[in-house]
Amino acid sequence: MRKIIPITDLQRKAGAVVSSLAKSDEPIIITQRGRPAAVLLAPDQYEQMEEDMARLDELELVAMVAKARDAVSAGGTVSHAEVKKRLTRRRAGGSRRPERAR
Repeated sequence: MRKIIPITDLQRKAGAVVSSLAKSDEPIIITQRGRPAAVLLAPDQYEQMEEDMARLDELELVAMVAKARDAVSAGGTVSHAEVKKRLTRRRAGGSRRPERAR
């Protein structure tokens, strides 16, 4: 069950609220004027969340590299020289888009 407390309770009982974090694995949602304003987490929960996010970033990067390698293998890329040629044409006023290699 989520623990939700108003910010005034946090101001009055900060020590008790922080102590309760150590006893529970649940974050505490702090409300201001009846709306969520902040979330308090135990330090170990915060560290775990940071580690999880870093791992997700790493997995996303691995997937992007694999996708890029597949595109290179399938010939779905454009060489640096071709990009330069297209940009030069575009700057010269040739707005025609060349066919993309498939």
